[in-house]
Amino acid sequence: MSNYRSVLLIAFIFLLPILTFSQQLDSIMNIYANNYPQEKAYVQFDKKIYSPGETLWFKAYIFTGADPSLFSKNFYTELSDADGNIIERKVSPIMEATSAGNYDLPKTVKSRHLHFRAYTTWMTNFDTAFYFERDIKIYDKKLDSATVAAVPPPQGARIQFFPEGGDMVAGVESAVAFKANDQYGLPVSVKGVLQDGKGKELLSFGSVHDGMGKFTITPEKGDSLIAVWKDEHGVERKTGLPGVRPQGVILRTISGNQKVLFSVARSAEGAEFKHLIIIGHMHQHLVYKAKINLDENFMSGGTIPTAQLPTGVLQITVFNDQEIPLAERVVFVNNNEYSFFPEMAILNKNVNKRGNNALQIEVPDTLKTNLSIAVTDATADGEFPSDDNIISHLLLLGDIRGYVHNPYYYFSNISDSTSGYLDLVMMTHGWRRFKWDQVAKGKLPVIRNPEQDYLSLKVEVLGIDPYKIAKDESLNVIMSKKDSSTQMLQVPHQSGIKFGLTGLVFFDTAKVYYQFNTNRRLSDEAAITFNNGLVRGGRMARALSQTYDGWTAEDSMYLRRNKFVAQEAARIQPITDQKVKTLESVTVKGRVKSDAEKLDEKYTSGMFSGGDAYTFDLVNDPYAVSMMDIFQYLQGKVAGLQITTANGPGGSPSLSWRGSTPTLYLNEMQVDPQQLQSTPVSDVAMVKVFRPGSGVGFGGGAGGVIAVYTRKGGDEKRNDANFKGLPRATLVGYAVMKEFYVPNYLENNPENEKEDIRTTLYWKPFLLTDKDNRKVSIKFFNNDITKKLRVVLEGVSEDGKLTHIEKIIQ
Repeated sequence: MSNYRSVLLIAFIFLLPILTFSQQLDSIMNIYANNYPQEKAYVQFDKKIYSPGETLWFKAYIFTGADPSLFSKNFYTELSDADGNIIERKVSPIMEATSAGNYDLPKTVKSRHLHFRAYTTWMTNFDTAFYFERDIKIYDKKLDSATVAAVPPPQGARIQFFPEGGDMVAGVESAVAFKANDQYGLPVSVKGVLQDGKGKELLSFGSVHDGMGKFTITPEKGDSLIAVWKDEHGVERKTGLPGVRPQGVILRTISGNQKVLFSVARSAEGAEFKHLIIIGHMHQHLVYKAKINLDENFMSGGTIPTAQLPTGVLQITVFNDQEIPLAERVVFVNNNEYSFFPEMAILNKNVNKRGNNALQIEVPDTLKTNLSIAVTDATADGEFPSDDNIISHLLLLGDIRGYVHNPYYYFSNISDSTSGYLDLVMMTHGWRRFKWDQVAKGKLPVIRNPEQDYLSLKVEVLGIDPYKIAKDESLNVIMSKKDSSTQMLQVPHQSGIKFGLTGLVFFDTAKVYYQFNTNRRLSDEAAITFNNGLVRGGRMARALSQTYDGWTAEDSMYLRRNKFVAQEAARIQPITDQKVKTLESVTVKGRVKSDAEKLDEKYTSGMFSGGDAYTFDLVNDPYAVSMMDIFQYLQGKVAGLQITTANGPGGSPSLSWRGSTPTLYLNEMQVDPQQLQSTPVSDVAMVKVFRPGSGVGFGGGAGGVIAVYTRKGGDEKRNDANFKGLPRATLVGYAVMKEFYVPNYLENNPENEKEDIRTTLYWKPFLLTDKDNRKVSIKFFNNDITKKLRVVLEGVSEDGKLTHIEKIIQ
C-alpha cells in the first residue's frame, strides 16, 4: 500500500501556531481521502489499428491514487462514432481492480476513427474529464500512404502562457511556461520575443520540447505583455499574455532528488499576503503543511521531503489566513519505485506459416500479479513502442487535464533534461483541483450515483396503494440464467413500493420468476418492474470534430499490410459463404400470434388498431429499460424518422419525418414531446409508429404518428415448463465476453483449411501469478503471412506496482 507521511517541519520558514483553518484542512482532507476516493482507469487494447468488422479486445485496470481500487464493482464502456453517437454500450464486472471485454466493430464505418470511453459508477459523480478516452484508428480501404501523406499540414497554430503558481505579480520575478500546438492539438515548435505595451523588446523565447518552453520575467505594474512569435512554418503571430496583478503572491518550485524546493514571494503591498499557509497533497492525502510568516520578509522558501511518497502528481497550494487560495502548482514526484519486472522467455519461436510459438512469463516477486498479453502482426500493428501505456496513464495522464503528447517518453529515462520537460508538462496542464471555496465552507461533493455491490435486483410494485404491502413482505425470486443454472433469492422489502437486493453477477439476460412471500395476490393486482441498478448512459459521447484524421507518417508504414489483409478478407468471404448450406424453405400452414400482435389486440382500438406500422414490443425487449426515454429507444429503429435532442442527453426532443413533424399519442391521447419524454420506458408496453400519410390520428398523420401505450396488469407474466404458473420478467446482466479463439494447427480440423490472415494472434486478458505459481506459459500459432510478431505485456501487482514490456519477435 502507498505510504503518505505528513511533514510539518521545514527549513527557512517561520512556523506559527496552527489556526482553525489549518485544523479544518486536516479534517476535510481526511474526509476526502476516506470517503471520496478519486478513481482512474487505464485500458489496454489488443492492437492499435482495426478493420471494420473485426473484434476489439480490451483489459481495464482501475486505480485509486497509487493503489488498485477495491471500491468500484461496475465498469462501463462506450463505443461511439466520429459524431459522438454511441454505437454500443457495455457494462462489465470489476474483479480485483480489473475488468475485460470486447466489441465487434461495425462492418461499415464512415470515419477513420471510432471513440472509446470508459468509467466506473463512482467516476460519474465527478469531473468527466478524467474518464478514460481513446480514439480507435479504423482502416479504410480508401486510405493509403499517399492519402496519409496528403493530410493537410498543421494550420492555425496557437500558443498559451501559464505563469507558475497561477499569476504574474508586479515587481516579483515570475516563471512563465508556454505551450504551442496546431489546430489538431499536436505540438509545434515556436520562437519569438516578448514585448511590453509600447513595443519594447524584453526577451526572446523558444520551445525546447514538444512545443513547450519557459522564461522568467519581472513585470512592472500595468504591463500589457505581448508575445510576437513564429511557428515552424515561419508564420508570424501575436498573442497577449495573462494580465499582471498589481499585488499578490508568487509560488515557484524546483524538483530535486527526493525533495521539492519551493519559494513564496509577495508584493510590497497587501497586508493579506503576510501570513500564509502552504500545503502539499497527493491523491487527496495531506502530506505537507506549514505556516509562512512574511511580516519582515518579502520571500521565504523551504523543502518538501518526497522520499516516502509514491510516484505521482503532488499538488502544492498557498492560502492566506482568510482561507483564500493565492497560488497553486503541481509537480511530479518520481521515486522510480513503481515497477516490477517479469521475465519474458521465448520457449519456441517459429514465424513461418502457421508456426508453433511458446512464451513463458516469470514474475520474480511472490506478490500476486494480474497481467494481460497481446501478440499481433507487427507489420500491421506497428513496431514502435506505445506512446501511452499503463505506466504513463496511471501515474500521469489519469491525474491531469488535457492532451499530453507521447506521455511515455517522460518515463523512458531519468535524465535531468527529461525531468525538466516533464515539469513543463506540469506547468502547462490542469489537474484534479479541489474547489477550495467549498472546502472552506465544509461542503462535500454531492454523490448522485453511489457505488453498488455489482448488479442489483431493484423491484417496484406499481398500480396499488403502498399500504397494501406489509413491512415484512418479501419477494421470492428464481433466476434462470443463460447457462441453464438457477438461483433462489429472497428480495427484502425496502420501503413503500420498493424491494431490493445487491451483489448479483450474471451475464447476458436472466429470466426472473417471482412470487410474493406473504400476500401472493399482489402479483395479480399490480404490475411489477425489475431493474438491474446500473447507471444509464447518455445518448452522446465526445465528437471527434476537433481532431484530425489521426493517421501519421508512422502509420503509413503499416497501411500496406492492413490493405493486403482487407483485400484477402474480401476475397475469402465469398468462398466461405459458398460453403454455408441453406435450409430448404418450409411451407407454414399455421402460426401462433406473436407477442406484438397480442399486445396490439390488447391495447389498440379504432384507427390505431392493426394497419401498416412499425410495432415495438417493449415487454419482451430486455434492453428497453436501459434507455433514458422512449425517444432514445426509437433512435435508428425507423427508417426516415429523425430524432435529435437539444443540449445533449435529456434535452428537449425534436422530431422530423419527410419534412414534417410526427404527431404523438400516449394511450391514444394526443400529447407533446415533453409528456412522452417524461414517461418511464419501464412503464411502456408497446410503441406503434405509423408512416406519414397513413390516415391515422387527427389531421391524417401527415408527418407520421407515434403511439405509445403504457403497461397494464399482467404484462410481465410468463409461463415456463420449469416454473409453471409463476409470473416472469427479464433482467439484463453484464455484457457477455467472448473467448479469444486460438486455432490448433496440430489437429485435423476442417476449420483449419481456411486461410489465416489474423492480425491479432493471441490475446489473454487474465494471466494470474502468486507465490506458488510464478510462471505462466502461453502457446499460439502464427498465421499464414506474418514474419514479425509484436508482444505487449502489461499488468499490476497487488501492492500497486506496474509493468509494461514490449518485444518484437522475428
